Amino acid sequence: MKRKKNIGHTNRKKGHNAERFYSKWFKELGFKFCQTSRYGSRLYDDCGIDLINIPFLVQVKAGKQKNLNIISELKNIETKVAENFPEDSKEHRFPKMLIHRKDVGRGRRRTDYDDIVTMTAADLNKLIKMLS
Repeated sequence: MKRKKNIGHTNRKKGHNAERFYSKWFKELGFKFCQTSRYGSRLYDDCGIDLINIPFLVQVKAGKQKNLNIISELKNIETKVAENFPEDSKEHRFPKMLIHRKDVGRGRRRTDYDDIVTMTAADLNKLIKMLS
């Protein structure tokens, strides 16, 4: 009898792989101290922030996200940061973003449209000001 694979374990593995992928990606972009919050800081992880030591508050989602509510995810980060960090801390100034690494399925090549970044217009404004 063939045993059915535990879907929860598979989803957790996809999420951890996506976090490691984006940690490496940010390092290649020049943020050499970027790491997953699971590895570096439980406090950030508890705030819904998956990558640390970069000037952004990033939540990473992977695979199919049936009931993903992006607004709730971004608001959750804001709420948890307000609860856990002093008002004058840098985390309150960082733009929040959600990166969704979509599942492409077997036999399909990953394209630029399979990794989507979502943020509010206000956070995009913060990002643009950081770059100017």
